Formats: sequence, structure tokens, C-alpha cells
Amino acid sequence: MSLLRVQQVEHGYRSGGLLGRGKWLQVLEGIDVQFEAGQTTGLLGSSGSGKSTLARLLLGLERPSQGQVSFAGRDVSRLRGEAARDFQRAVQLVFQDAPSAFNPQRSIGWSIAEPLRHLSAISQTAQRQRVLQLLEQLGLSAEHAERLPQQLSGGQLQRANIARALAISPQLVVLDEALSNLDRVLQVQLLQRLEQLRRDTGTAFVLISHDLSLVRYFCQRVMVLADGRIVEDRSVDQELSFQHSAGQQLQAAMLPSRPERARSEFDLA
Repeated sequence: MSLLRVQQVEHGYRSGGLLGRGKWLQVLEGIDVQFEAGQTTGLLGSSGSGKSTLARLLLGLERPSQGQVSFAGRDVSRLRGEAARDFQRAVQLVFQDAPSAFNPQRSIGWSIAEPLRHLSAISQTAQRQRVLQLLEQLGLSAEHAERLPQQLSGGQLQRANIARALAISPQLVVLDEALSNLDRVLQVQLLQRLEQLRRDTGTAFVLISHDLSLVRYFCQRVMVLADGRIVEDRSVDQELSFQHSAGQQLQAAMLPSRPERARSEFDLA
């Protein structure tokens, strides 16, 4: 079942200039793809390929200059009222910059529960139980719920950031370079926990990254974005190889030194 559908999307920005009449910079062109329920999808590309722009379009944070991103058959950029709330419950985004997701004057538990306060009708007691459940799932403790953001390490704060996105039990979570600031051991631990969550609940994930090793470890499907276009879309298997030069370059640069290892033994350290 398709959760999000991207239909012939194009997008760009106008560079600075007198009265905003600068040069038009095309970022995405001809993007046509669907994201399926329960599937882990890697969106792979080098810096400047348009990955984060596509993430913002998927969440309805920007409206494409052409084409449409649709949820349940409706344009996400035009959703209002309860339809918009349904979309917010269904699709969540985790950015790379975890500190910006938290109010520095509020506890971690308060911030994780924020989607529950705005998008659900459950009691404060149930909210608290949900927060503690998520912290445990992501390798944190009840003690962390009482701390302020600045009292957590970078890795702990990003775990809490992911917990916040998961609080409302979304159908799809977009991880926009959300693991790139973490060390390899913590990256693997988090991906293992998210994979278990996917198996238990059917939550789908889109992992946006420039790191092929993470995509290969976590994802069932991978798309390669280059020069604003999806140049390759294929399943992830042990013999993963790309036909397009953009994928081949990332593969040559980022595969581990012992690619013959089985997936279950994959060592990212």
C-alpha cells in the first residue's frame, strides 16, 4: 500500500537579486516515486543532489513548483484542518540538528510528549507511559525524561529526537541525515532498534543519507538522487551494485573494506 506518492515533481529556488529577480536554480526535476507501507527506503545522494529539498516536499513544508506530493490521494501542501492533522499523525520527520527540535527550557519528556498533546486525546498519564516506553525502546531511561536538552549527550539527544517523531505512532518516518553526527556504533544500535520497531509495528522509514553503508545495512530499497533526478531505484540485496555512475561513485567510496561479509555480520566500525 502506498503511503506517499510523488508525481512528476519539480522544484527550485530563485537566487538573490534585485527585487527577488535572481537566477532560477533548479533543484529537483521529474521526480516520480511512491513510498510503501512497512518498507525501509534509502534515498542516497551526494551533497547538493536535492535530498533535503525532497524531504521538505514529502512533509508538505514546501510546495513543489510543479507536480504533486499526495497522501491518501490528496495534495499534502493543500491539507487543512483535520486532514492536515491526519497527515501529521501519519508522517514525521527527523532532522540532523537534534538541538533545534527541543525547547531548552523544557524537559526531554515534555518535548517528546508534545505530538501527543497536539495530535491525540490521551490522558497525561498515558502520555507519560508512552514517553517512558519510547525512551526504553531507544536505549534511554526514565531518568532522561526529566533532564533538559543541554544535559544530554549528542547521541542521547538524537535518540530523544527520534522518540519524539515516533510518539504519535506514525506510519512513515523520514530520517533526513538524522544519524550522520553519530559514531558508527551508535548508528548501528539505533538502526537495529528501528528495524525491530518496523517489524513490530509496520512503521515505514525513509533514510536520507550520503552513506551507502547505512543504507545497505538498514534498507530494503534504495534510490539514488543525482542532479535533482532519481537515476536509480532498486532493491537492496547482498550483491548490491549500481548501473548509474552516481551510484557507482558512492559505492566505490563508501562500501566497507570487507564487502563479502554477510548482512548479519556487517561491521560499520
